[in-house]
Amino acid sequence: MWQSNFQQRNSANQKLARQRSEFPGISLLLLAVVSCVVSFLAVAQEQNDRRILKTIHEVTQLTNIEARNAYPVQLEAVVTYSDPEWGLLFIEDASGAIYVNTHGMSSAFPAGSRVKVEAVSGPGDVGTILVSPHVQILGPGTLPTPERRTLDELNAEKADGRFVATRGLLRAGDETWKRVCYRVYDGNASALVVVPQAMSQDARKLVGATVRLRGVSGVHLDSKGKIVGALIFVNRLEDIEVEGGAARDPNALAVIVNKNNPVNDLSSADLRRILLGDREYWRGSRKITLLLPGVGTHERVATLRLVDMDEANYKKYWVEKSSADGASVAPAAAPASGFAVNMVAESEDAIAVVPMADVKGSVKVLRIDGYLPSDAAYPIH
Repeated sequence: MWQSNFQQRNSANQKLARQRSEFPGISLLLLAVVSCVVSFLAVAQEQNDRRILKTIHEVTQLTNIEARNAYPVQLEAVVTYSDPEWGLLFIEDASGAIYVNTHGMSSAFPAGSRVKVEAVSGPGDVGTILVSPHVQILGPGTLPTPERRTLDELNAEKADGRFVATRGLLRAGDETWKRVCYRVYDGNASALVVVPQAMSQDARKLVGATVRLRGVSGVHLDSKGKIVGALIFVNRLEDIEVEGGAARDPNALAVIVNKNNPVNDLSSADLRRILLGDREYWRGSRKITLLLPGVGTHERVATLRLVDMDEANYKKYWVEKSSADGASVAPAAAPASGFAVNMVAESEDAIAVVPMADVKGSVKVLRIDGYLPSDAAYPIH
């Protein structure tokens, strides 16, 4: 039996050998076909990889690693913010928004302009950006309807590069940039606000007001390139509107504490007790350090009004209090509001009353009876 099987297999092998000898080009032909198919697929893949991206959505879908391949981009969009000195250009189309790096370009592109952009993809601090751009203005357009976002959402980068609308209490900014610079607060959330124009009296009048503003959501980077919070790029001062229709007096006052102080709201009664030395501690054993405005200033007169005293009566009060217990000391007077702000920024237990226009992002403004300095019911004015 095994001989019969061997003979059958041997016969089959001989037949296959004869077929191969009769058609020696079959193997080579098959190899050539396979090679052509592979080459075709490779070329197709390369062409697909180098396809021209026509919408912002297509670009932003790339990862930062993919964006390094410099995919060609040709699209039309609307300018939402432009600052040639800082190399900033933000654009939006119906599919999304993106930042265009225009460093080295001197051209300004007015907000609302329709533009044609030819560029390549590149990696950014948050996501893909456009680099090496050629930008052509096609004509006037319309700014997109701003997305309504809270400051918490902006800090969570949920609208990066988008034209947004938000609200909050406006304070002076800490930065020394040659721009109008504010910090806007809503509760514990905040964001830097930058307007590409020089500081002016009109800009200062907005400090202390609760405002609604429109601008592009971006990120604030520290000196090491680390993201530290949200930054809103506002095209012009007119895009910051005061709620209620009128700006607060730039001399409006604010009660401030250190940013690390857990207290966010005081009652008028508690504030009076602090001013009179009847409340000496924050929570636990942390002793309150009270800094009052300088004698003769508007801020001091307004502060003492809260305890129904003038300067003479307040001085007499502390002399009698000190004589009675032998330990009470009148609160220190800050030589200037800027000094008081700096002291509060450095001392976790300090509290002071200063003009709202001098408040910086390094300190925290307390609500009094639930009201902010921008509210008409704020008890110190």
